[in-house]
Amino acid sequence: MTFVLRMVGREIRASWQRLLFFFLCIAIGVASIVAIRSVIQNVRAGLTRETRALTGADIVVTGNRPFTEKVLERVERERHEGRVGVVAEAAELPTMVRGASGGPAKMVELRAVQGSFPLYGTLTLRDGAAYSHALLRGRGVLVRPELLTQLGLRVGDALLIGTASFEIRGVIDREPGRNVGAFSLGSRILIDHADLPATGLITFGSRVSRQLQLQVTGPPESATQIAVALTKDFANDFVRVRSYRQVENDIGEDLERAENYLSLVGLVVLILGGIGVSSVTRVFVQQKVKSIAILKCVGASSRTVLALYVVQVLVLGMAGSALGVGVAAVVVSALPIMVPRVASLLPPDYGVTMAAIVQGLGIGVLVSLLFSMVPLLEVRNVKPSLLLRQEVPSGRRIDWLKWSVAAGVATALVAMASWQAGSARVGLVLSAGFVALAVVLNLVGMALIRAVQPLRYARSFALRHAVLRIARPGNQTRVILLAVGLGTFFVLGVRGLQANLLNSFSLTLGDDAADMFLLDIQESQREGVVALIDAQNGEAAPPLLIPVLRARIVGVRGQNVNLESYEDVRGRGNLGREFTVTYRATLNANETLRRGQWWGSTPVTIDNAEVSIEEGLRQRLNVEIGDQMRFDVLGREVTARVTSTREVDFRDSRAGGFMLVFRPGTFEGAPHLYIATVKGPADSTARARMQSALVSQFPNVSVIDLRDVLQTVKDIIDNVTLAITVVGGLVLFSGSLILVGAVSMTKFKRVYEAAILKTLGASSRTIATMLLLEYGVLGAIAGTVGALGAVVLSWAIARFALELTWQPVPLVTIIGIVGTALFVAVVGIVASLDVLRHKPLATLRAE
Repeated sequence: MTFVLRMVGREIRASWQRLLFFFLCIAIGVASIVAIRSVIQNVRAGLTRETRALTGADIVVTGNRPFTEKVLERVERERHEGRVGVVAEAAELPTMVRGASGGPAKMVELRAVQGSFPLYGTLTLRDGAAYSHALLRGRGVLVRPELLTQLGLRVGDALLIGTASFEIRGVIDREPGRNVGAFSLGSRILIDHADLPATGLITFGSRVSRQLQLQVTGPPESATQIAVALTKDFANDFVRVRSYRQVENDIGEDLERAENYLSLVGLVVLILGGIGVSSVTRVFVQQKVKSIAILKCVGASSRTVLALYVVQVLVLGMAGSALGVGVAAVVVSALPIMVPRVASLLPPDYGVTMAAIVQGLGIGVLVSLLFSMVPLLEVRNVKPSLLLRQEVPSGRRIDWLKWSVAAGVATALVAMASWQAGSARVGLVLSAGFVALAVVLNLVGMALIRAVQPLRYARSFALRHAVLRIARPGNQTRVILLAVGLGTFFVLGVRGLQANLLNSFSLTLGDDAADMFLLDIQESQREGVVALIDAQNGEAAPPLLIPVLRARIVGVRGQNVNLESYEDVRGRGNLGREFTVTYRATLNANETLRRGQWWGSTPVTIDNAEVSIEEGLRQRLNVEIGDQMRFDVLGREVTARVTSTREVDFRDSRAGGFMLVFRPGTFEGAPHLYIATVKGPADSTARARMQSALVSQFPNVSVIDLRDVLQTVKDIIDNVTLAITVVGGLVLFSGSLILVGAVSMTKFKRVYEAAILKTLGASSRTIATMLLLEYGVLGAIAGTVGALGAVVLSWAIARFALELTWQPVPLVTIIGIVGTALFVAVVGIVASLDVLRHKPLATLRAE
């Protein structure tokens, strides 16, 4: 073992430049895994410590109707018996606000709180001032900083909320009791719960979410027990009960899932590095054949030589993994600076976690060893007689040891993927997908290499030799195509999908499509709203008013299913939610009748109601034509017969998309609201003026501007695109390392070839042109492979996953191919500078 260790030191000192690539490939993959796992584990630790602050209470009872006496009495009993201490009321609703002096109107999320808010956590203000409920009393309001910018206001100005004027008394920096990453169309503002009625926003049909926030007096585990008891008691009431423990478990499960799946990204990068390691090891063994033969001549066995190189692999794997941990530590420490939004989620003592370090080191060493084992087995085939004569390898029988080791390596990689994903099924799917993708990329690469072979008869000497070099044995062309092509595949695929998503969403804002929605229009406001829009909107089409109500499915009696109570319906998942329903006599342009018959224009009464159900909802409920469905509408139970099913294109927003449509005559006499779809003015100033006029005259009406929504969606898509592009960039960087490694490991051959060519009269410029064309063609092939895969990826996701109309993005594809060709050419030339600088005489003497 002493001899082995001494030889390892000598080998590393002699070949450190060639083995540097091995070292870096492992380091990048390990850094990805350790950084991703450390960040998510730190976030999980931070959120777990503040779960009560995130929830806002120990238990939250939520409903979108006024709480019944039964609910209030049950909560009061818990307080009377001493299990619950403080009970605070809160309310949330979306609404429009504007400055008292005029100007644009903006949608916000209004939250009304009582004096005990917050039960847990701390509300921090931007100027460092301490929060107290006195800031809200007497019509005070706290706002987010972005709202001040949007409305051009500042602290001390007046803000119109509904029909009441409020004074802006502070700017919110951080608010407890709000879900992490919650999506909203507007900024958050806070007012006193006692001032909510004065706004005039709590009217019939208001989309208000009411909350009872409970503070438990007993030990933490009692919150779960009380929540379970309340959930059972409120099974058929339209309220939801959640404890902070449930939120903690949900956050933990979500973050664990995210940690596992994102760690697979690091594993993919590491596996690509492993492919490069395998390639480098194979060439390294070929380069060391004479050294191995000498060792065997002086008495070293194949086992000793194999141990020498295995120990060398382990040393390099451990060193590369340690470097990866160091890189991850730097990235994690700099994260709050690079991504400020994450800083608030991290605990004070954040950093790389020990669990992530252990995993990273273990996986780095395993990948190094696994991908090196099969190439290292070639050591057994090197004979001492190689020093005396040139031997031609004879046909050998099947090397069962080699194939057994290869099978063991494959099994270990599947196990490693399953470990990282936290699921054997996901690990198998990932491994199978990676193998399938590698096979496809390899086949396409082979086809493209054959396609460029006619260029070997070109008149240009440099081009002929560049094409010949691409197809020659030992050039590692396939490995480079796989790595570089895979990186290009990731980057171009997500860019193409991003373009299709934004293009599809933009189609809904076409010349003839509605781009503005008006919500909560009262019956008495219909004519006034239409008149105001007509006056503000010029010659544009009048708004389309759609009657809407809210209904819950509370029972089904049919041929295949029998749900007797709301509790049974709620057991079917989200089918217990509240649906927005309408009534009309005709089908819309975005609907197709699938089953049954559509009713005529003759109305019915509420006692013999008929309903048409969306096809997807029908399948989830397993109902058939003629089945009876029971609905709770405004507290009244209505039974309707299913007479038809429809397929709805929810992407067409001109007339909305409704799961449930009733026959006319059912609800005309019931109090209900209207929504309106409007094609607003193209000019931004005119749009703002129209929205401001609507809010001023009809404070309860909310306006959703789809152009603002598009910007919000675009920001989300851009963030996701950036994240996946970073992944693709890592893969592409790994591919460039493989390219550098391939060039470094075959440099001894290229130096000799360059010396022969120079001796025969070739200039350094000619050889440089050969290299440029070789790597340029190789990069073009890799770019084409990745671009073709990216087109297929974006088409498949758009067509089958998102059900979008796919359109090619030729500019992205062309830029990707050209950019990859240039990138590979530059990397190849830079890595080959030594080939150009070597003098032919010194090289020929050495030979």
